[in-house]
Amino acid sequence: MTIGEKISKLRKENNYTQEQLAEILNVSRQSVSKWETDLTYPETEKIIALSKLFECSADYLLKDDADESGREIKLKIVEVDSSEKNREYINSLLLTYLSFPPLFGFIVAFFAVKNADRIGSKKMKVLSFVGMAVSLILTALMVIGIIFEL
Repeated sequence: MTIGEKISKLRKENNYTQEQLAEILNVSRQSVSKWETDLTYPETEKIIALSKLFECSADYLLKDDADESGREIKLKIVEVDSSEKNREYINSLLLTYLSFPPLFGFIVAFFAVKNADRIGSKKMKVLSFVGMAVSLILTALMVIGIIFEL
């Protein structure tokens, strides 16, 4: 809506004729007519007077993309919150780096069990099995966390 259309609309809503509005603002009726047809624009002091008279903001009168309260009408742009992006990035890094120790522990324990003949000690064999079990459990928990996005 142009400034002229807004002036015309507000004048009619407030039951003023062009002559009455011109008299209030100390201008000619032709000036009001030219404003309403967008041939000319009111001076700054007249815009202020119009905003006071019609109880609207000068922004509303001047801006084509403002509503009656003077607030600009913004196009809504759907944007992913940057904090959400950061959180997802940190989670992916954590999952990536935390997945290596359990997998590495499983590999070490597997080779330790495979070469149990060379170890000889029962304590070492038991520790290797425990390490392998813990690694499997941690890996399983990590996979569950990824699947269910915990």
